[in-house]
Amino acid sequence: MELWHLVALSFVAEIVETSWQYAPSMQGVMEKVWRLYRRSVFRFLAGHTGYLYILWLSLRYDLLNWPIIVAIALKTLDIFTKIEMVRKIYVRRETDPVTEEMLGMRMPPWLWLIGPLTYPWLVWLALTHTSV
Repeated sequence: MELWHLVALSFVAEIVETSWQYAPSMQGVMEKVWRLYRRSVFRFLAGHTGYLYILWLSLRYDLLNWPIIVAIALKTLDIFTKIEMVRKIYVRRETDPVTEEMLGMRMPPWLWLIGPLTYPWLVWLALTHTSV
């Protein structure tokens, strides 16, 4: 497969992941995450198509350079943060004023472009630093 195909697939995986999480506020995002998480943690993880794709690339092309490590680390941090927030809000029902204020925050539209622009770039860097 050509390099640009792999990068384009990363972009598509990020768009899919972003599309199911999109909401105008942080509360909306957490509700969508909770819907998947309460059914099954595996369903929740399967929703992170960008993460799964990056893991597949790393294993398939034996990538272990700094761009792929950064991508995996950022994705892992994102997933664990969402899990902890969902458990705090919906399972333990521990909300404080700071959390309530954060949940009410509006999400600017440009924020949803961070994943689809960042991770394909990291995939491109990872693949160009090795021979595919």
